[in-house]
Parts: sequence; C-alpha cells; structure tokens
Amino acid sequence: MVGMTKESVWLATAGVAVALGFGLGRVTAPGAPLGGETKGRGSARQIGQGEKESGDKEIIYLGREGQASASVEERFARALVMGDPKTRDRELENSLSQASLAEVKKALDMALGLPEGAAKRAAMAKVMERWGQLEGPKAVAYAEKLFAESGNPDLLKDAMRGWGQTDPQASIAYTQAMEVGDGIRRDIARDLFRDWADRNPQGAAAYAASNSMDVGRGGVTSLLADRWSKQDPQSAANWAMSLPAGKEQLRALDELVQNWSDLNLQAAADFVSRQAAGANKDAMVTTLAREVAKQDPSAGLKWAATLSDPALQERTAMGVLWRTARSDPVAAQQILKNSSLSATVQTAVLTKMTKNSNRGNGP
Repeated sequence: MVGMTKESVWLATAGVAVALGFGLGRVTAPGAPLGGETKGRGSARQIGQGEKESGDKEIIYLGREGQASASVEERFARALVMGDPKTRDRELENSLSQASLAEVKKALDMALGLPEGAAKRAAMAKVMERWGQLEGPKAVAYAEKLFAESGNPDLLKDAMRGWGQTDPQASIAYTQAMEVGDGIRRDIARDLFRDWADRNPQGAAAYAASNSMDVGRGGVTSLLADRWSKQDPQSAANWAMSLPAGKEQLRALDELVQNWSDLNLQAAADFVSRQAAGANKDAMVTTLAREVAKQDPSAGLKWAATLSDPALQERTAMGVLWRTARSDPVAAQQILKNSSLSATVQTAVLTKMTKNSNRGNGP
C-alpha cells in the first residue's frame, strides 16, 4: 500500500480481519463473555462503493446497502482507518452510539490490540464513554485500573462522562471517594455537573441545593448559572433570584446578565430595570453596563449613573471606558465629560484612566 504509514497498514489489515470475525486473534476485555448480542443501528453517513472520505487512506467501503447492514464491529473497524481525525472520531462515535454491551466489549478488544497512536487513543476514548453509558460502575472501575497503571486520567474521565449521561447523581457522588488527586477530582466533577446542567438544569439545580461538591473555579452555583442562562435566561433568572443572598447569588446574577446580554441585550436590560433597588440590582447593573459598553460606551455610562453608591459608579465607569481609553484616550475623556455622572465621579475616573494609561494597564 504505497504512501500508507506502518500504523495505517496495520489498521487496514486489522479492519478487514475484524469484519471477517476478528481473524488476527483476540485480546480479552475485562468481564465474562456476553451472549445475546444486538446489532447497533448507528447513524454514520452512507458511503458509496469506492468513495473516500476527505483525507482518508486508500480504503474500499461497502456500498449504501452494505453500510446500512454493517455490524458495529465492521463500522468501528472502517472508522479506525479514516485518515482525517475529525471524520474518524465522528464515525467511531456513530458506530458505538447504539451498540449493546456485548458489542462494546468487542470494540474494546479491538482497541486494546491496536498499536499505540492517535487511532488507539481515539478508539479507547469512544469505547470507554459508551461503556460508561451502559455499565457505569464497571467501566469506571476498569478505567481506574488503567489510571493507576499509566497515571493518565483521560480514559477515566471518558468513562465517568459516559456514566454521567445516564446517572448524573450516582456518578457525581462517586467522585467524592475516588482515589485521585484533588485537581483531577475537581475536573471530573466539573465536567459531570456541566454536562448535567446542559441536559437538565432544573435537575442539576435541585441536586446542588442539597449536596456540596468541589468543581473548582467559581463554584457550582456560578457554573449552573452559566450553563442554564445560555439555554433559557428567563428560567435561569427566576432560579438565581430565589437563591439565598450572598456571594453565590451575586456570582449567579453576573453570569446570567453576561449570557443574557449576548443572547438578547434588550431583554437583559428590561429584566434588570424591573428589579427592586438593592445589592442584587446594583450587581446586575454593573455587569449590564459593561455589556452595553461593548456596543455603546455612552449608554454604558448611563447605566453606571443609575447606581446609588458613588464608589460603585466610579468602578463601573472604569469598566465601561477602559477599552476605549486604551485605543482612543481622547474619545474616552469626551464620553466621560458628556455623561450624567457627577463632577466628583468624573474627576476620579479621569484620574484613574490617566494613571492606567501611563502604566499600560486595564481598569
């Protein structure tokens, strides 16, 4: 096979062997052999006879009828020899998307027998995620053994991600007792909770209200607010406003206003303007002023001027003007001069802008 790498030749040979019944021999996966295998109904794109994916090696594919009736193993084998990584990864996932547990174990056998390289890493990742979906605790137990041997947490994260898709509560609870470093534990918990919030923010919020977990920077409340407000800002706002007063609520409101402004600035502004005066509204106005200033710094200063605390007005005005001040200090000064901020606040902002400009710093 002229022009193919050693790994590609091996994969092409292995792929044919798998399609014919694993003719190169079998590397046994953990667990007893399973019967009653069910053929998957993967959603891979149909490929005509002799057609090649962009960047793929010289591989002859089945026609449309053959593709539709191909087994999980056959489709998995063909995906492995695709030269374009994105196409390969997509087809690996498609081939396993409806795979039974028995079929996943066969795919794991095949992946374990591959030579070290990108194809093996991709195959193992997709297999572990699908195994986690079907048999979370066992897939994770196996992945923990691999982690103990290699020190690489990637496959453990893949198995946990799969488990989280079918049982987020159990998978998140399991992270609390995992024998891994704190950083890895936080990463896994964060991934699991983020994915849960994307799928079911109400369920994730209910869990977070009665369970503590360490997800790293920002905390659970901030993470949930970020994911929820990108899907349904009004529902996220109702939830955020119901939180206990304090730093966690303020973080949630900050995420809410930022994301809502990206989706619909006018709707975000309408929501903020309807809120009763107080710490929560001040926090939201501060965030909204910065978001508005991305389009219109003058309008951002109008929001800043509605704040009752002059010190907060000053800080907010600095956040509004700092980008303009860096690119065009004269324009920033003129915008400030034309604003409705008091002369005292304007003088304080101008002084800080001048100092920051001399140092080359932001607000």
